[in-house]
Amino acid sequence: MYISTAVLTCLAGIVQASAKKYHVSNGYTEKMQQNRIKSHLMSKAKPLRKLDEEVAIDLTGYSILFEKCQYQKYYDVNHEDDDDGDDILSTNKFIMFKICNSNSCSNGCNDDYGEYVVDMDTYIEAMTQLREDDIDNMCDQCNNDCQVEDDAAQLSDDCMACLTECDAYDTMEENGYGDASEYVECGEIQADDDTQYSIGAYCSSDGLKISIGVFSDGNCHDLVEDVSAAELLGFSNFSDHVLMQSYSSSCISCLQEPDNDDQAQADDYEAETLEVCQEIYEASGKCETSNGFSGGYLQYYSSQSSNEEAVCSFIDSLDSGTFDQSGEIVIGDGGVRTVRGHTKATGGQKFFLTVLILATGGLAGYAYILHQKLPEGFLEGLMSQGRLMKMGGTMA
Repeated sequence: MYISTAVLTCLAGIVQASAKKYHVSNGYTEKMQQNRIKSHLMSKAKPLRKLDEEVAIDLTGYSILFEKCQYQKYYDVNHEDDDDGDDILSTNKFIMFKICNSNSCSNGCNDDYGEYVVDMDTYIEAMTQLREDDIDNMCDQCNNDCQVEDDAAQLSDDCMACLTECDAYDTMEENGYGDASEYVECGEIQADDDTQYSIGAYCSSDGLKISIGVFSDGNCHDLVEDVSAAELLGFSNFSDHVLMQSYSSSCISCLQEPDNDDQAQADDYEAETLEVCQEIYEASGKCETSNGFSGGYLQYYSSQSSNEEAVCSFIDSLDSGTFDQSGEIVIGDGGVRTVRGHTKATGGQKFFLTVLILATGGLAGYAYILHQKLPEGFLEGLMSQGRLMKMGGTMA
């Protein structure tokens, strides 16, 4: 068994895969297939009930901060080899993020925070929905505030700016642009030359950006870099105005804004946690105790509370360079990286392996020379002495 496979098999004990098929109305895509892969340590992240009431998560004083996206390849016992002899490694796609005290989030988030990991699809879906809601609310407010009866009336600069922006959103496809957030889920598409591809989201090489790409396989793992996803779908380009929310480096407040000023000023008004924050918090693996997070609810998640140490170790492994950006495991500096389930030595390792072989051969040759120089009968004498000593010990 190769060392890479053994290590990945151990890591696979804390992850599991699930797939679900979707049908979408798109002129270029007949079917979308979503391959969501979730950590086993996250799979039972359901809040317990206390005093017969479901625990309400209060994160109103906290904000979400994106850290990075990271792939992880693992040994998939349920994977069936195809006719091409592909390996049995599957790929997890994770997002790591923090929930930080809003007062210090933009200043480094070094105290009173938790670290979390969740599958990429869940995080993107939540964040893009939040962005879409913000755009809808902004445009509704803009239309309400900037209505004028006289066509010749002079609009304020703010009105001109928001009306122009909202009009650009409405006419985006007419101008040849596609909304990148609509193609996050992995779905199949057939090119004009009948080549079968898949289109879906992928992480950049540094893990700090999420883009839409073309893949040669049905699970959106093998990126085809020289084919444009936008052009394959019939667009001149993609707009990231929604998708960019999923990899924004800005702190995203979990405080639900009141519907209006009157509600905010009411005596009985109580701050509420943004629904998106609740959903992501519940779906994620949590590492809170070691970071002094005072706003967490880990104690209400029985399966995760007992496994917090394992979750923290898993997050550390994703963040510390244990895996490269393609999800291959890395051992040591420059390390051994797995390729199709086997190991491939780096240039440095090949050099030292060659030195070791030559040194071993040299020592063997030197031992032979010493053997030739020993006086005739020397070894036989040593063996005879050994037999006599053994017999003496037995008789004693």
